[in-house]
Amino acid sequence: MKEVLRDLTSCLALSGYEDSVIRYVKERLAGKAEEIQIDPLGNVIVRMNRLQTENPYRVMVFAHMDELGLVVTKIEESGFLRLERLGGIPEKSLAGTTLLIEAEGKQWNGIVGTKSHHVTKQDEKYKVLPVNEIYADFGFRSKQDALDAGISVGTPVGYARQFFDNGSIVFSNTLDNRVGCLTLLELADRLQDTGLPCELYIVFSVQEEFNLRGVLPAVRRVNPHLAITLDITIATDTPDLKGSADIRLGGGPSIGMYTFHGRGTLGGLIPNPKLVRHLQKIAREQEIPLQQAVFMGILTDASFSQLENDGIPMVDLGYPARYTHAPVEAVDLQDVEQLICLLEKLLLTCDHGLDLSRG
Repeated sequence: MKEVLRDLTSCLALSGYEDSVIRYVKERLAGKAEEIQIDPLGNVIVRMNRLQTENPYRVMVFAHMDELGLVVTKIEESGFLRLERLGGIPEKSLAGTTLLIEAEGKQWNGIVGTKSHHVTKQDEKYKVLPVNEIYADFGFRSKQDALDAGISVGTPVGYARQFFDNGSIVFSNTLDNRVGCLTLLELADRLQDTGLPCELYIVFSVQEEFNLRGVLPAVRRVNPHLAITLDITIATDTPDLKGSADIRLGGGPSIGMYTFHGRGTLGGLIPNPKLVRHLQKIAREQEIPLQQAVFMGILTDASFSQLENDGIPMVDLGYPARYTHAPVEAVDLQDVEQLICLLEKLLLTCDHGLDLSRG
């Protein structure tokens, strides 16, 4: 799993530019699935099996491929780049951060410029600059140099690629949500020759970090009876977050009990209560620890897709992650292994006999 995750996190694939991950997962799943479709937005819709029944029970498990980052808004005559956020980049993490651009078949590394310490005024030392005041330095000597390199206004800019580990704990860029993609790939491998009581669709979605709605065409196409989103849960086991919740690396996969974001378009997910109880029962039987999570300010692909078609019973399952949206995040692959096992056992119980009705 570690090597597959290294491959996935090496891909530069900002929202709207997910093609490198699309190619990777399509190649990995070739010959393992009943059908692989890529819709016009880029969602990779994988039907793992076909049931010879008139109305098969359809289950969709999905995770987003895209990563957050920046886009070029202006190229200065001096060759420096001005930037805007694409997704929830934390501005407090930007000063001095190393960056990556892919253009004209080449990769360019640069940094977010930061004023030299020796000439920084006292009242500036603890100031976080907003994104519209920062600049990136990729070593271009002029605007023409940058243009000749294939860089222009609108070019996506990502965090530089990093990957290291300490046993099962992995540190890397874009673990949100390449770990979700890893989970789907591993699930496909393990279920390839399993007789499932449902038709299983695994979907790698686009533009989650941009507007959370890129997956909607895939949901409409699959029209699942049940859907499960895979994404991060904030680990609160670091010194700065202890006491705010009880989510820790190595404590097992997570189940979202409530998410809500109160700014802009209101969104979130309150999961189907019967589905939650069903998952908890399976976790107990399999001796899989399941961490319950409640967070404000978090949204996932489930937030709006649950409202499609006739309304879809959904739940957020995930894995604890430290330093979310920062240039380097951290996860424990033991949690991911247990998440995959939980999904395997759940899917063996999914058919028309599973009662998720309300009331």
